[in-house]
Amino acid sequence: MKKYYRRMFAALLVLAMLLALAACGGPAGGTTTAATAAATTAAAAQATTAAAAAATTAAAAEPDADQVYNLSISMLGASDNQIATYLAKELGPSPSDNFYMYNREQADNNYPNVTWEWNEWGWAEALDQKQRASITAGTPPTNIAGEAFIPSYINANILQEIPEWVLEDINPSFVATGADGKAYCIAYKTSTFMLFYNKDLVEQAGFDPEEPPATWEDWRTVSMAITELGAGSFWGGGIPSFPHNGGALRATPFFRQLGTDFGGMDEINLDDPKVQEVLKYIREMNENLPPGLGNGIDEGPLWNAFSDKPEEQNIGFVVDGSWRESSALRNNLNIGVAPLPLPEGGVPGNCLVGTVYIGVPVGVPAEETALFWDFYKNVCLSEPALMNFVGDNLVVPRQSMLDNSSLFEGEGKAAARIAIADLMSGTYTGQAAFVTNDGQIWEIINQQVLARTTMTNDPIETICAEAMVQIEALLR
Repeated sequence: MKKYYRRMFAALLVLAMLLALAACGGPAGGTTTAATAAATTAAAAQATTAAAAAATTAAAAEPDADQVYNLSISMLGASDNQIATYLAKELGPSPSDNFYMYNREQADNNYPNVTWEWNEWGWAEALDQKQRASITAGTPPTNIAGEAFIPSYINANILQEIPEWVLEDINPSFVATGADGKAYCIAYKTSTFMLFYNKDLVEQAGFDPEEPPATWEDWRTVSMAITELGAGSFWGGGIPSFPHNGGALRATPFFRQLGTDFGGMDEINLDDPKVQEVLKYIREMNENLPPGLGNGIDEGPLWNAFSDKPEEQNIGFVVDGSWRESSALRNNLNIGVAPLPLPEGGVPGNCLVGTVYIGVPVGVPAEETALFWDFYKNVCLSEPALMNFVGDNLVVPRQSMLDNSSLFEGEGKAAARIAIADLMSGTYTGQAAFVTNDGQIWEIINQQVLARTTMTNDPIETICAEAMVQIEALLR
């Protein structure tokens, strides 16, 4: 790695400087609030000017081999505290934990003139807020990471275009592009949703555990039978409606099976009868989840009850990403895996989940940008690093690995095979993005539509109509 890094650094630096000058444009998305959007856009304009000036200056000078560069990294390594947490786990570090520790070790050993700061910024909204605050303040981290909010970053023109060489051997489903067709983020892992079930509970209810339900009606029948048999001690399970993106993501495939979605761009589809049909089904299936677990803010209790705490494991079905299989097997659950059941007249539809997109903000100096892409491509996206995710049943971005079917054969890889088949059958996306006020709109959907659907008996038509009024005002 040291030899490669030294040999390639000069060439990559020139390329990164040119790309930094060209970085602009993006797809439809939205920012969390109007104030945040204005501040972020202003910061992006200032950062673009600063980045151009820095690139011009750097172009006239050779990289200083004695200079120490400081890289502020999110979601690609592990801090000392995180490593201690991984090592203290009762079952030891998970394969995914090993990915982050591997990257940390390689970074420390192969980049002698880099000081690494491994950010502990959380995930989802917490990560988004910290990243935006740093960008707005003019002190962007070396890289940004995220999932649902990434389209809004691209739309705000605050990310640099990715060098072409970084995209080599990367499956297109892992690349976030702008309306200009340029690539701004690459994910290092992803999955799609599928149905996981406790074979023992299915069998106890009188059904064949080797014949999972293939339709919505079949699933409802089996789940209700488990719930009735359990009489409060175990439950059939359903579709989680967490009042945050974890709920919206899990609902999205069921809308897409009927050829619709919550909305996207400048439209909201809550008045679509098909959307309301899905919401009614989610409400019915929620009766087969323990009270409060399917729609709680904290997802943990639901996953503990299904697979992660062997003393519980009292839920028959859940909807989750492919990693659930490996987690269940580590906890000795007799687990089954199947594609999501389909509604009558429906078609296969899905949504990416567990996706971690990585990009570089405008304003990161060219030298640091070149160092980062070298680290990301040649360490984080290397086969040794990504094999850790294969061990956790996640889908990885290297096409050469996806084409190697032997990596996903045998016991314990059923979920990965389903997710790969989903990706190969079409380019799936994450949840929809709105052109303005994306964060506010999703907060309304998550809390006033999904959560209200399963927490109240209010008519679905009323729930959707009241949310539509608020969302349409935000889209104007």
